[in-house]
Amino acid sequence: MPERKIWELKNQTVCSILGLTYNDRELSDLFKRLKLDCDPVTAYEMHGGLIQACSSQNKASKQLDRILKDRFERYRKDIERIPQEEIYRHIEDGSNGDGKDIPIPALIWFAVRNQREDIDAIEAAVFAATHMHEHRASRFYGELRRVLPCGIPENILMELTGASKANEKLRTKCNRLERKRKQLKSEIESVREDRLRITAALDEEKRLNRQLVSDLEGLGGEDTLNQTENLKEEIDFLTNEVKRLTDELLSRDRSESDSVKSGELMEIAPLPELDIVGEGESADLNGARVAYIGGVESLMPYYRDAIESVGGTFCYHCGRCIQGRKEIETIVDGIDMVFCPVDINSHNACKYVKKACKMRDKPCHFLRSSSLSMLIRELGNHAVE
Repeated sequence: MPERKIWELKNQTVCSILGLTYNDRELSDLFKRLKLDCDPVTAYEMHGGLIQACSSQNKASKQLDRILKDRFERYRKDIERIPQEEIYRHIEDGSNGDGKDIPIPALIWFAVRNQREDIDAIEAAVFAATHMHEHRASRFYGELRRVLPCGIPENILMELTGASKANEKLRTKCNRLERKRKQLKSEIESVREDRLRITAALDEEKRLNRQLVSDLEGLGGEDTLNQTENLKEEIDFLTNEVKRLTDELLSRDRSESDSVKSGELMEIAPLPELDIVGEGESADLNGARVAYIGGVESLMPYYRDAIESVGGTFCYHCGRCIQGRKEIETIVDGIDMVFCPVDINSHNACKYVKKACKMRDKPCHFLRSSSLSMLIRELGNHAVE
């Protein structure tokens, strides 16, 4: 259904919407925002000026229609659950949109917003319900002015807000004190239990002391103590003697072991020589600094022999980047080329090597396997290139 604009509403409906939506301060700000004549100085005069501006289609009424539409849009979904012809009943009985936090001017706005055949009857019912609320509110306001010491009912909201905040602070303090009380109670129980345990331990200590005194008297009293001291001294002497004899035996065993080793022929198996022929015989690194990152750590001596046998200076890194990218970048800065196997290596190491070599324009050879033959073959390929 088409929506009615604010200049299409009756004056009493516009009066109710504006009066219930804006207080005196907001009314003054709205008046300035709409750039209306600022000569009116009282809230009543500004209220009447807005109603007069909304009686026809003009720039101010169009802008005010958009302002009110945006202000009440948040309540649309909740109010749309209520039939338009039934909204005025929620204003009458104060149910406020089935328990939703919907202000009365929003209910009025959506009750008269959509064009219907019976819109005049709906608008009249809304005005009647609102008008009766206004009478009740006026009587309540008068009673408050009469009974309040300050005679200013508007101060009640500020006082209630202040009291609510103070109550919330007191509740927070009470909860904190309750937690402390429970904590202290728990600590007191713990101290009481510790005291009982200490008392029981002291009683047991006294019992053991009495038992020791009784046993000592049964063994002969102070003479037994003297005999015990003598036995301790004898034990210490025997312990030192055992230590001296043990050291002497160990020294004798070492001397005999050295004499046996000097008479034996130790046969050392030579390390296998690397056969740098075929594909790798043409390689000549001419002193280039070569890094091998990753691979089998036990083959590191053979990697070294392969590199150095063709005139290169070897540098090795296991591929575990404990310190991150910086560790690889430091190695790449100090070398001339890199060999990096991809089968036994970390993903980060391969990624860091590729990026560091590309940024520094250093040759980087990624090997399919960590075998020695693959390294030798790649050295030959490098020489051909």
